[in-house]
Amino acid sequence: MAINSPFFLDAVDLATATAVYLDLSLTNIAPDGFYGDGTITREQSSGILLTAEACATCGTSCGSPISGSGGQGIYQVNLDTGTIDTGAIVIRFDPQSVPDGFRATYDGVVYNKLSSPVDGLHESTNPTHFTVVGNTGSDCGLAGNTTNLPSLTEYLYNGTSFVATGNTQSVTLLPGDISLGTSPGFCVIVIPKPTSTPNNVLLEMLGPCLGTAWDLTAACPVALPSFSSSIEYESSSIFCSEPLTETYYFAKVHTAADTFVGLYDYVFSDANGEFPLVNGFYLTNNVAVPNQVLTVQNGIVVAITNCI
Repeated sequence: MAINSPFFLDAVDLATATAVYLDLSLTNIAPDGFYGDGTITREQSSGILLTAEACATCGTSCGSPISGSGGQGIYQVNLDTGTIDTGAIVIRFDPQSVPDGFRATYDGVVYNKLSSPVDGLHESTNPTHFTVVGNTGSDCGLAGNTTNLPSLTEYLYNGTSFVATGNTQSVTLLPGDISLGTSPGFCVIVIPKPTSTPNNVLLEMLGPCLGTAWDLTAACPVALPSFSSSIEYESSSIFCSEPLTETYYFAKVHTAADTFVGLYDYVFSDANGEFPLVNGFYLTNNVAVPNQVLTVQNGIVVAITNCI
């Protein structure tokens, strides 16, 4: 059972303290156990504080914008998506210009696939690594190289800002993790939440260069909007009169203020965003110009062309 009581530290915060005390004079060691400050928890054992961990019950509620900036490091958000809603968790991440990495972990699965409204798919060739996106002109030597980052400061979001946990992490970036181009804008990540629990998602933003600045929004889970479509065809030469017998779903990536399926949007066969459409061609009427053909690769619309 948790106990709220005044305790005293031999440092300015829990992350950098070596022990917890019962008195201001720091003469009486507090009992062994777990101590938290609303952001991190640390176990005290034999009067010594052990490694910090993210507070499991201190998640940041989904739906609010979050910005981060600072030096090289790993910035973490323990996102609480609620224990009732299901659907797709749609995250929008803007690395600005200087390259930054992104990955999310939900229910033991890592998600590092992003789609940019500027140039579409960005995804590491390693399914558990960070995908690093940003402007090639601001590259700090990452592209084409293996980059070892042996001691990155770990920061955790406390609801208003990022604070150092006192831990460090080691990260190795391989050439296949680096996916730079022009400034990609708000890249979209889709995480399926088909069941009400678990509710926590770990978001990790990597600043591999000397400085970092980025913005993100993590929407609460909702069912994706649907659209009518033909069956999948092997060729884009589809007659405009083909029947639209299928119902599919999309996560919007393109930035126009509309409700249509657009270029670089994700497309799925389910409302939770769990099953991407197979590669192929699909006729739909839910586009800016009615009755056009979507070209789908890797679950993303890569072209929109006229039907016959």
